Amino acid sequence: MDSNNAIVIVVLAVGALLAYAIYQWGRQLAISRKTRAELTASDEYRRLSEMAVTAQEHTNLKLGEINMQLAQLRDQLDQVQKVLKDVE
Repeated sequence: MDSNNAIVIVVLAVGALLAYAIYQWGRQLAISRKTRAELTASDEYRRLSEMAVTAQEHTNLKLGEINMQLAQLRDQLDQVQKVLKDVE
């Protein structure tokens, strides 16, 4: 009976080690998938922030163009007002 008990103990120990190894492998797999998902999400946020910066730069350029046009219109209006005063 002692040899049967030893075999049972060895089989149980090997089974426990195998179960623990499978558990650790699954845990590492889950961690790596989570990390990969987080990296993908952070890449997406980085891409979105770059797009926002680009859009802001385009908006600033357009505002600069509008300010130049507005300054030209003010100059023209001043010239028209000057002509109108001269005509009076």
